[in-house]
Amino acid sequence: MAITALTPTRLVSMTGVVVTPGAGTAINTSNSMTIPYPKDGELLITIDSNHADTAATIAASDYAVSAGLAPTTLAVGDTEEHLFVVGESAKYKKADGLISITWAANSAGFITTWYLPTSVT
Repeated sequence: MAITALTPTRLVSMTGVVVTPGAGTAINTSNSMTIPYPKDGELLITIDSNHADTAATIAASDYAVSAGLAPTTLAVGDTEEHLFVVGESAKYKKADGLISITWAANSAGFITTWYLPTSVT
């Protein structure tokens, strides 16, 4: 299985951003995707689905698995936009600092990743 590395866009406090439907990285069910967890702030994952069976599984970290926590699966319906904020790094961040996502077989659409600002300045 190949890996697609995603690079989040850092959002800036008090600044607008245009989110275009159908933009981002296309979901490829043959590839897993990795996202670097931010050194500060939180990570926002946007999934823009165009198939009823789109589902993303965010792998649990090694720490979370040893603590008995399972991966998180996000089911996203057809023509839906799903937002997921990763605010607890210990549950998802692997030892290499990355978060890993895999896709269900019929998943289709786009994924975009954002670093949320830590405070309003």
